[in-house]
Amino acid sequence: MNSERLGEFEQYFQINESIRVNLFAVSNGQIPKSQLELEDDIPPLFRLANEVSELEQSSLRPLRNLGDIAQELATFLQAQSRKIDLIMSHILASEQAQDNAIQCDSYGGGGIRFTSPEVHSIGQSFRTKLFLHHEASAVYCYTEVVAVEKQDSEHYQYTLLFTAIRTTDQELIVRASLHAQTRQLKKRQELELAQDDSNNDN
Repeated sequence: MNSERLGEFEQYFQINESIRVNLFAVSNGQIPKSQLELEDDIPPLFRLANEVSELEQSSLRPLRNLGDIAQELATFLQAQSRKIDLIMSHILASEQAQDNAIQCDSYGGGGIRFTSPEVHSIGQSFRTKLFLHHEASAVYCYTEVVAVEKQDSEHYQYTLLFTAIRTTDQELIVRASLHAQTRQLKKRQELELAQDDSNNDN
């Protein structure tokens, strides 16, 4: 376990939600050394998806200050935006390449955790693609194994720290994790209400 690197990972909130992640093992020499190198390395599809997401956020923000007048306009724009999101989700879902596709255990601004029977060492680096279905976006970055925990006789849980990631992409992941937490809380409240209704009926 790399305590210093694990500390970096733990600075950010993690949400226990499964998303698709593609991993491709790389050597340290293949990791971009600067943001400029990383930008050059990111496939155009990933840049396009995140630019669409950023445009959506920035275009809807001013409408919140206009009060009730803007409500119908905002609803219309969100519907149009949702259409684009659905198209982007479909396109991104086809992005498989030669990478190993997994479902992670959790994700957040510091990185991801996943469980696998495969054996990886502390310090192993991966070219990593995260597919944020609910955000209709995806992130292309690099991660490193900073902790390994044996789950049972055949499985290990790996903690991967983001080591090369765009600031805007990290912010997108933080936002996605908070949105996921809101969804989970809402679902829990609905289940509790349904349980209360069932108890009252009895």
